[in-house]
Amino acid sequence: MEEVQQQATRTGTWARENLVLAGLTGLAFGLSFPPFRFGFLAYWALVPFFTLLEGKNTKETIRWSYITGLFVHLTTLYWIGWVTLPGAIGAILFLPLFFVLYGLGHNLLASRLGPRFIYVIPFWWTAIEYLRSLGQVGFPWISLGYTQTYYTALIQYASATSVFGVSFWVVWINVLIYELLHSLDDLRKCVKLLAAIVALFVLPLLHGWFVLHQPGQVREKVRLALIQGNIDPYEKWDEAFLDENFKTYERLTEQALQQHPDLVVWPETALPTYIRYDAHYLRWMRERVRDWQVPVLTGVPDYDVYSDGSTRTYNAAFLFDPTQHEIQRYDKIQLVPFGERVPYQGMLGWFKRLLDRLEMGEGDFSPGKEVRVFSFRKRFEADSLVRDVRFGTVICFESVFPDLVRRFVARGAEFLLVITNDGWFGRTSGPYQHARAAVFRAIENRCWLGRCANTGISAFIDPYGRVVKQSRLNEEAVLVGDVELRQGETFFTKHGNVFSWAVSLANLLPFGMALSGRASHARTREDSGSGWEAV
Repeated sequence: MEEVQQQATRTGTWARENLVLAGLTGLAFGLSFPPFRFGFLAYWALVPFFTLLEGKNTKETIRWSYITGLFVHLTTLYWIGWVTLPGAIGAILFLPLFFVLYGLGHNLLASRLGPRFIYVIPFWWTAIEYLRSLGQVGFPWISLGYTQTYYTALIQYASATSVFGVSFWVVWINVLIYELLHSLDDLRKCVKLLAAIVALFVLPLLHGWFVLHQPGQVREKVRLALIQGNIDPYEKWDEAFLDENFKTYERLTEQALQQHPDLVVWPETALPTYIRYDAHYLRWMRERVRDWQVPVLTGVPDYDVYSDGSTRTYNAAFLFDPTQHEIQRYDKIQLVPFGERVPYQGMLGWFKRLLDRLEMGEGDFSPGKEVRVFSFRKRFEADSLVRDVRFGTVICFESVFPDLVRRFVARGAEFLLVITNDGWFGRTSGPYQHARAAVFRAIENRCWLGRCANTGISAFIDPYGRVVKQSRLNEEAVLVGDVELRQGETFFTKHGNVFSWAVSLANLLPFGMALSGRASHARTREDSGSGWEAV
């Protein structure tokens, strides 16, 4: 009886220790992401998780990896509940499964490869982050690289690797700190590990210093006006408020016109009506654009009716140009899972029908079919040249997908725009996390980016990820600024996720060894005294 009580006491102690370790990882994640400027906490955020996984069997690994994932996503993505209840439920319950996948791989490698397995971890973690960005349920919002957006000198190499390369770097720091804490009795090894940690900071800092101090080139410029209407996202869909909504954007745009912009930008769904089918407001819009003699980009809902009578609804962006009757249009491709659309409806039709019966507020948009680049005519006074200026517009959630944004630039966009309605997020971390993600899109493609948000944060970001002007949350704002037109392509723009694919495929070798007899033999030799040299 006494032994049973002692075992129960030990089990309770282990459970408390595991909860503390899982909680520390969750807390470090939550504080590492914007709006907090504590990105340095990400350098050890995984160390408690690595410690937690030590000695766990498969069942324990699944349980505690999932619990750690829950803590992480509760501290970083709690704000989804302000936006969409089904989205919050889906994200909080589904996304921790990626932590389970990571944990299973971690312990498989640990059990088969011995202490040296830890140096495979950056490859395995990054592969899972990249996997998490794919498909209809893709959600790369809290990739570890995004914790570094305030440290622009450290992340300039993202022009080759994208944000996933920065995640890879952050995990390497975690790995070396974990090894250091396990090697405190070995002075020589500690020195090597500390030298490696220092090198991990010095090399990107030197590269960043070199990039940021390159002499600037003379480039053509266009002037943008970003209109932050600060319209209540719930009130705007009330038909009685439509006229007031239009008047707000008219008033703010006329204020912006005093600074002679070449393009006026309104945020996502700034016009809360199917304007192509609304004769009154379509005429209103055309008349204003004709009077202003400036093209206006705006977010709108839209739909198409097909010959069989079916209808597809889109979250779209329209460009109204005073020199053209035709409206240029782009339909949002990457929709918010469970927020704008229930993913994989062909396989999960029963789940969508359940949500419809529960009336949980999920949308039913259709994804756009292709990337489209907008253009407008501009006269450049310096050389009296008149030509088309081309730009890409990504809508809200799409701005956290590096490869999708890259495709606009690869198609010829000379600068980027993000239009969004972050009013759903309230005063949570959501608007700050979303805004700072755009820093990477600018660096990855080395092009200027204008971000226009309904309630904030609107901003101008230069090709090196530096925010040169921005608005505050929950206020009307007019931001006018010049953006330079892109010249040339980055490695990432031209080749895409080569780094992410290479890192992911690199896992085949260690996992192949782990699943083969060779790995088991290596572990046996190591246990008998022939351990692997670390670092």
